[in-house]
Amino acid sequence: MPAEGNRRVVTGPRRRGRVRIAGGSLRGRLLEVPPNARPTPVRARETLFDWLAPVVRGAHCLDLFAGAGALGLEALSRGAAHCVFVESQRTVAGMLRRVVNEWQVAGHVELADAVRWLEKPDGRRRMDIVFMDPPFGSGLAARCCKLLARNGWLADNCRLYIEAGKRDPLTELPLELGILREKVVGDVRMMLAGRKGT
Repeated sequence: MPAEGNRRVVTGPRRRGRVRIAGGSLRGRLLEVPPNARPTPVRARETLFDWLAPVVRGAHCLDLFAGAGALGLEALSRGAAHCVFVESQRTVAGMLRRVVNEWQVAGHVELADAVRWLEKPDGRRRMDIVFMDPPFGSGLAARCCKLLARNGWLADNCRLYIEAGKRDPLTELPLELGILREKVVGDVRMMLAGRKGT
């Protein structure tokens, strides 16, 4: 079984490439993609950050299953105040730490299993935006959603982005959360959730 931090594992030969930051102060910078990982496509990221435009500036973000960190770095590029990246694979977390340091952005990387990390909030601040892109078909998104809500991770006006395979079952959300926006881009289902009434 692939490790939990391997986002959308690709079968067959290993592929390695780069992905660009689509907007903001870091626009055009190239980010190395870890082996066997496929980060969120540029077109999907542009759609997502159109949705998040009213709330991203000054936001405190959490990028679970971070991989290359494209979502969190895109948020920082567009004015987010800080991002915590959670990644379970040591080599991938090391790659991401180097990027955070070299690009001098306001973030830090946690080498941890996302589910276990969310089980122990330890007084950490509540998050305005959470990005969640677990391996497709893993069921990890639903588990993480429950922990985020139960353990007080989510700010009152939070936005929770969930990425899944187009054919995956819809992620079950806690009762207080509802889908605000949804779109299919290629093989990717994009879902933006928030607290009901916000």
